[in-house]
Amino acid sequence: MGLMAIGLVAGCGDGQRPVLIVPTHTVSTAQNTAQPPAPSGQRENYGQALTTLSRSIDTALGQVRSQPDNLALAQETVLLYLERARLNGNMDDYQSAQALLDEGAARARNGAQLCQAQARLHFALHRLQQARAALGLCSATMDPTESAALSADIALYSGQYQAAEAIYRDLVNQLGHSSHYIRLALFRLNTGAPGEAAALLEAAEKRYHGGSSATRAWLKLQRGLVALERGRLDEALALYQLAADAMPDWWLVDEHIAEIRRLTGDRAGAIALLEPLVARHGLPEHMDELARLLHEGEQPEAALPWIARARAIYRARLAAFPQAGAGHAVKHFLEFGTPGEALDLARRNAHMRPYGDAQISLATILLRSGQTDAALALIGQVQDSGWRTARLYAVAAQIHAAAGQNTVADAHRARALAMNPHAMRLFQIPHPALAGHMSLG
Repeated sequence: MGLMAIGLVAGCGDGQRPVLIVPTHTVSTAQNTAQPPAPSGQRENYGQALTTLSRSIDTALGQVRSQPDNLALAQETVLLYLERARLNGNMDDYQSAQALLDEGAARARNGAQLCQAQARLHFALHRLQQARAALGLCSATMDPTESAALSADIALYSGQYQAAEAIYRDLVNQLGHSSHYIRLALFRLNTGAPGEAAALLEAAEKRYHGGSSATRAWLKLQRGLVALERGRLDEALALYQLAADAMPDWWLVDEHIAEIRRLTGDRAGAIALLEPLVARHGLPEHMDELARLLHEGEQPEAALPWIARARAIYRARLAAFPQAGAGHAVKHFLEFGTPGEALDLARRNAHMRPYGDAQISLATILLRSGQTDAALALIGQVQDSGWRTARLYAVAAQIHAAAGQNTVADAHRARALAMNPHAMRLFQIPHPALAGHMSLG
């Protein structure tokens, strides 16, 4: 069906925005079992896309049961689970994927027979060392281009930016697939070149010739994210609306439209979008955002039930997926929890994925935990590494101001605002009084 020929990321940005797509792959099971794409000119909405993908999984599982020794089928079914997890934001599919891999491993003659799917699952769950080890088993069985792309993604999240960039540029120059342009674009967005990122994403969109509504929507969404990073709120909203037109009713698009509404002062409009999202999908990130909006209103206590529900889901995720769960829960516990718990999660996340956004989150929480010197040291390391975002400079300004280094703080603030005129509002470190007021233990 071509659904998500480009892998999708939702909420993998350490409480901020997604920073990179997950690896691209072609799933033959999906091509063989899914319904054909909607005719030209017809839009496939989110529900239709999810139904089609779920039917593909059901069909593939039937084939796996009838051919239990066919490990290629098992691997392809795992990749379908990963696609659905990215589409619907539900992490239960990761458990189903791992269970299928475990069953296959019991029949495998060697680890290489399932290494591609296992590497991708590890990567999706932020297990970078395990992903690298699994990828190392795939040298004879995985397409070299896909292997190189995944290797670069692992390098990026490991803080090895030069290695990642070298591979991304080689892929663009040698092959020029739309997914290669996207990888390089989102890399450049986070290393100080948002204009180049915007141009690369436009080029990627022109090079995409598939029929997937989800991919077309996702490309518009990424262009909107780049516009938002540059502080161009009207442009971001226009691109998000184009994404909604490409695939209506997708929660990932609607949540970003709600964010723009909040940033432009339309609090009621943001709540009107978030409430049905929470009801339909039950994602804790939406509950957190709804809680923030309610707390700003006339009855701040209305936020408390949503915080409690979100916290219960985050704790369940942390129990099931300690690596991936840490990255998603950091912002929640910083704003609504205790500093000690937030700091523990941020340390774990930055240790597992020592890249810019995870380190910035840790520096933020170090500051709020009273460890200003440690926050200063860490934010300096991020600057030295080559990470260059408005968020970095906005957070650096606040850390240096807290340390009484006002001249340096002013310089960082000016740089943040030059990159994004809304940076100091977008990336304001939550005040501990809010967390204390909202803490539910």
